[in-house]
Order: sequence, then structure tokens, then C-alpha cells
Amino acid sequence: MKRFMILAPFLSLMACANAEISTPPVTVVPKDRAAAVGIDVYGRARAAGNPVPRFRGQETVQIRTWGNGEKGSTELTGVPCLIDSGTYAANFTTPANVIVPDYGPNSPALFVRCETETQSGSITVNVYNATNQQRQQSAAGAGVLGAIIIGAVAAANTDNETDDFKYPALTVNLKKKKD
Repeated sequence: MKRFMILAPFLSLMACANAEISTPPVTVVPKDRAAAVGIDVYGRARAAGNPVPRFRGQETVQIRTWGNGEKGSTELTGVPCLIDSGTYAANFTTPANVIVPDYGPNSPALFVRCETETQSGSITVNVYNATNQQRQQSAAGAGVLGAIIIGAVAAANTDNETDDFKYPALTVNLKKKKD
């Protein structure tokens, strides 16, 4: 009995483990390929001197699906999905890593829709200021007064030109389709 009590927390953590992403990353495709340079959807416009968002490289977004499986709510694998930003899109199956262009604070919202024969779901997310969030997290252990001071300093030091912006890891929750 004691052995089971010692193993119980470990076994419960194993049950919550995410499925391994074994497929190669999926790269989005610009909707207007003639205007793009690689995955930079504004590449040609920028080269012509037009004021468009600055291309900062690429970012990988992890996307997973959860829904009702044989044993209740669980991570679902092999679910077909679509990611669409309005300027680029891709089809993939979950779990997946999707490569998207990085435009800092000007990165578009991502819409993800996933669907099986019996379940479907969608989510829309925006980028967040990862640099500012990191500053805020360092304030958490500084006590109330320290958190207020560090929060004020972080707000004053926010710089959209140099701060890193990221998309969060996404989980699309699937629900049973209505008949």
C-alpha cells in the first residue's frame, strides 16, 4: 500500500503528459505568394519602400487538441486543423509545431480550427509581449512593494521595437458537434 501511495503522484503526472510531436514542423504559406519573400508576407512591399511591419524572423507555435476520447477528456492526436491569419495559412494534424512569421507587436491574430467527424473547436490568439511578461515574473518573488516597483519599471521600459513578442502554445478544445 505504501508503494502505491508513493507512486500515485508520479502515475497521475504520467497521465497528464502531452503526446510527443513526432512530425516535422509545418510552415505556413502566404496567401499572396507573389507579394511574399519566403514566409515574409510583406517582403516585396518592404523592398519597394512601403511602410509595412518589420520582419523579425520566424516563430514556432505549438498546437494541440483536447476532447472526448475513449477514457474521457484527453489529448487527441491526428486531428486535422487549419491555421489562418488572413495573410497566411496552413493545414496540419495535431499535435504540431507550426512555423509562422514574426512581426513583433504587429503579428496578426491566429485563428485555428480543428475538426473530426464527431467533434470540432476553434481558438483565436494574439501575440503577447514576452519580454514584459518575463519582467513581471521576476517581480513575483519580490513581495508586494517590490512587485509594484518592478511592475512600474517594466511598464516604463516596454519597447515594441526591441521587446520579443510570442504566440502562446495553443490548445484547441473540441466539443461534440450538434446533430
